Amino acid sequence: MSPPSGKINRPKTELGKNLFKRRRVLKKNKRKQHKIVGAIVDKELITIHHLKKRCSSARANITLSGKKKQKLKKQLRHMQQEKAAMDVEVAPKVRKQISSVKKVNVASTREEKKIKTPQDVEMDEDMD
Repeated sequence: MSPPSGKINRPKTELGKNLFKRRRVLKKNKRKQHKIVGAIVDKELITIHHLKKRCSSARANITLSGKKKQKLKKQLRHMQQEKAAMDVEVAPKVRKQISSVKKVNVASTREEKKIKTPQDVEMDEDMD
């Protein structure tokens, strides 16, 4: 009788060891490829929480009620207004900071020009 051929020094792969696992993995991949997914209406408005419905029913069409649409649009509008207001507030502050830095530089150069002699000041130490 001849010895087993070909596989003497080659170890088996993970899926080769467990044929049932291989079958399970292939089946899962096949199911993923042929999955039917429902439509999403108003993609730009739908939140993550609303998309969680996909877990329970992937085929269902996901829509928003008119009330929720209005609320989400309003929320987005307010966020944009706040963002615009913050941008407007930041710009003048930057200009003020630049002008204050210039004033400080001018003042420091004046002080350097005057150069006074240092005076000794004694500090009182309070011992408790």
